[in-house]
Amino acid sequence: MQLKIFALTGAAALMLAACTTKEKQTQDGTTNTATGGVVREEAKAETETPPVTPMPAATVIQSQPGPDGSQVDLLSVKVTGDILTVTLRCSSAERYNRETIRVAQVSVIDDATSQRIGVLKDNEGNAMVSNLSRSGSPDNDNMMVDCTSKPGVMWAKFPAPPATSPTVSINLPGVAPFDGIPVQR
Repeated sequence: MQLKIFALTGAAALMLAACTTKEKQTQDGTTNTATGGVVREEAKAETETPPVTPMPAATVIQSQPGPDGSQVDLLSVKVTGDILTVTLRCSSAERYNRETIRVAQVSVIDDATSQRIGVLKDNEGNAMVSNLSRSGSPDNDNMMVDCTSKPGVMWAKFPAPPATSPTVSINLPGVAPFDGIPVQR
């Protein structure tokens, strides 16, 4: 019986000896740890990632007074393929200032030909504008925008004027016109 206990104690001691830890410094400064024949390498601390750079503030092409004391800023007039996208921002000092803009009255004028271009419609007949509010008739559809203390962004898509038209004018009901705006292509 004593022989069995001695044998078990000896086996346990050998197992513990096999599990001892040996550390060794490598040339690159990391530490290798050997445990029972398994080598583990400590990971280097990663260098800090640079902070996220915020996007630059939108450049305003032109500003016009809007309804109810609001201000409407034209942010971009850009052609992609055959589509002209107009992006605007509405802001107001009023706490609760939400604007409803009748889509049928939103247009772009091709300055080279004096042609009025209306808002594009998708395959289902929906006007391609931000925050579309449908009504019984497409003539009464509205684009909604929240112009409270946090500026609201709105956009509308139009068929692109020909490349020979370098500028357009943009008309929104209740907002002074944006005239002679260069088209970005």
